[in-house]
Amino acid sequence: MKILLIEDNRILAKNLVKGFQQKGFVVEHFLRGDDGEHFFLMNHSAIDVAILDIMLPGKSGTDICKTVRAGDIHTPILMLTAKDTTEDKVQGFYLGADDYLTKPFAFEELVARVEALARRKAPIEKEIFYITPEIFIDFQKKQAFKNGYDASLSLKEYMILEVLAKNEGITLSRDQIFDKAFDFAADNWSNTIDVHIKNIRKKLFSDINEDPIKTVRGVGYRLEVK
Repeated sequence: MKILLIEDNRILAKNLVKGFQQKGFVVEHFLRGDDGEHFFLMNHSAIDVAILDIMLPGKSGTDICKTVRAGDIHTPILMLTAKDTTEDKVQGFYLGADDYLTKPFAFEELVARVEALARRKAPIEKEIFYITPEIFIDFQKKQAFKNGYDASLSLKEYMILEVLAKNEGITLSRDQIFDKAFDFAADNWSNTIDVHIKNIRKKLFSDINEDPIKTVRGVGYRLEVK
């Protein structure tokens, strides 16, 4: 799971990052609201849950939440604050926050809330995702099929294809694909994604007129389904 943490209290942030990492989470941390917002907008598809403090330098957590939701980004957001009034909570929920935790709090409660939000992130999806009339993914079986036969993708190849399919039409960087498809502790070789994409293309799309996996030079890849 990948978490975005925007918190300007250095001691609290350090402890939270350490705690989440010990539980196997990947954490991106920013001290300033404007810096964190920029990262959020550019990388939202790779973030499972965002944790925003309300009082931040550069831009407040509530303003970040408002901007993100205005951009039609539905990543779960948990607001952290020292405030504990009903009015503050109502404002946060009104702007699109999914949960609210008042400081001080128990770390285990924060983890439980984050995990609950992550489970709610994924929308109910179709079991079958068609890339072309002849090529489809079965999300339940974790397999790709071509002309009615198993395409024999490796697990890593399948996971990369699934990430692209669930973000269809969105350009993902190699790092974003890696974070979503592989365990965070795996070796992130520079050519890992490129090699697997090449194999996916060979197994699925080598004999069709237009490759649906588009290479975005200097960025990454995007799956386009017509």
